Parts: sequence; C-alpha cells; structure tokens
Amino acid sequence: MRTFGLGLALAALLSACGPSGDSKGQAPSAEARHVDACALIADPSALFGAGAEAIDSPGYDAMAGVCQWQSADGRRGGDLIIYTAASLGAVAAPAQLATLTESWDATTETPLEALEGIGDEAQLATDLPGYQAQIAFRKGDIVVAIAARSGDPAINDVVLATRMAQAAAGGL
Repeated sequence: MRTFGLGLALAALLSACGPSGDSKGQAPSAEARHVDACALIADPSALFGAGAEAIDSPGYDAMAGVCQWQSADGRRGGDLIIYTAASLGAVAAPAQLATLTESWDATTETPLEALEGIGDEAQLATDLPGYQAQIAFRKGDIVVAIAARSGDPAINDVVLATRMAQAAAGGL
C-alpha cells in the first residue's frame, strides 16, 4: 500500500482547528460520526485515472471522514476531509471554515482566492507546503477541505483541486 504524504501537510494545517465537542465537552466517537468521504467523488477515475487507489478513514478531532486518492502511476493525489454538524459539535460550520482559511492564509504568502459556484464561501489556497493546492468550502452545515497535488503535465494541482471540489459539492 502506498503512503500518502499529501495528507500530512493538510492534517498539519488542520491540527490547529482543535477538537470538537458537544455542549458537555464530549466529542462523539469517530465511528458514530464517520462519513464515507470517498463517496463524495462519484467517479474518481475521471480525476485520478483508472486503477486509482482510495483509502477511506474516520479521521480525527472534528473530522467526520477522510478520503485519500492516489493515481496508479503516483503522479496525482488528493485528500478530502469532511466535517458535519455531528462531528463539529458546538462549533458552527462557518467558524470551522474560517479557522481553516485563516490557518492557510497564515501559511502562504499568496492571497487566498474566492471561488464561485462551489458551495458557500469557497476559498483556494496555493503555494502551501507540499506544493499543493487546497480548497475549503461550506455547504449548509457541512465543511469540506480538499488538498490536491499533481506531477502530471496534463493537469495542474489547482485544476485537480477545483475539479475535486466541484465533484464533492455535487455529491453533497
């Protein structure tokens, strides 16, 4: 099984988001709040090619689910993290999105870019550690964070991240 280094950079940036909890300070168990994040991308072969590998996991902290994709040739990779009202507990979705984008903004010298047509308040971050593009957006009380990297000359990391975000937004 391949190791996906892309998720490490995204997870490091997201670790500043802190744990979630309900009004009593108790976070629901990972199993109770798990969402199959891989299911948000209906046709991963369109993004990562035939034979792409996907790993679904419950994530940690306030994450409801995580999916990591790697193309068969290793030139394209992507991570998708989903946060739901159940996984966020007392944290509102707009606040979670703000935490993500503020963390990204502090990590890159390139200003974040607002994206239209992908959920609510979609933001693109580039020039982050790991030479990747990241997008975060909200759709109601769900927040999605995406990281994509590409060494494939047919598609760059920004286009790959944008297509992942469009597919995920359509899957919600």
